[in-house]
Amino acid sequence: FWDTKAFLFDPVQSLFWRDSQYRNTATYWSRGNGWVLGGIARVLEALPATDARRGDYEDLLRQMSTKLRTIQGSDGFWRSGLTNQTSFTTPESSGTAFFCFGMAWGINNGVLDRATYLPTVMKAWTALVGAVNAQGRLGWVQAIGQAPGPSTIDSTNDYATGAFLLAGSEILKL
Repeated sequence: FWDTKAFLFDPVQSLFWRDSQYRNTATYWSRGNGWVLGGIARVLEALPATDARRGDYEDLLRQMSTKLRTIQGSDGFWRSGLTNQTSFTTPESSGTAFFCFGMAWGINNGVLDRATYLPTVMKAWTALVGAVNAQGRLGWVQAIGQAPGPSTIDSTNDYATGAFLLAGSEILKL
């Protein structure tokens, strides 16, 4: 993980590039960064408190969350292109759900400050709940792809539903 982080993490933006194709560009994919933030939370769940790298994972979760908090949309969603919100203006639920989960987990486990991050988490959760249609499907999910792209209220996928459920499991504990 740490070799990949050294190669794909932009310390100026506190975000990850998807892969070497996007390295040193202004393309920071919401869902890809969501997988990282959610993955860090899951790693920390399993990592012993005495692990020598635990603090590094916690610092990365804090660093990414600090950036993400500043670029959340006023509607509670993040866009598929995290730092270029004019290319794809529609909401994006999969990244939003992973960010909601990761930050809520961080609050619940004392990694993130509750007063600072709870408004961001609740804004995201409210947006996500509003994206569930009458059939119970989560909309605004970018299709499978390799870069930021559009989404619609009717676009859905299992990975976003899973992230939504993870977020809900942490929201219940707040």
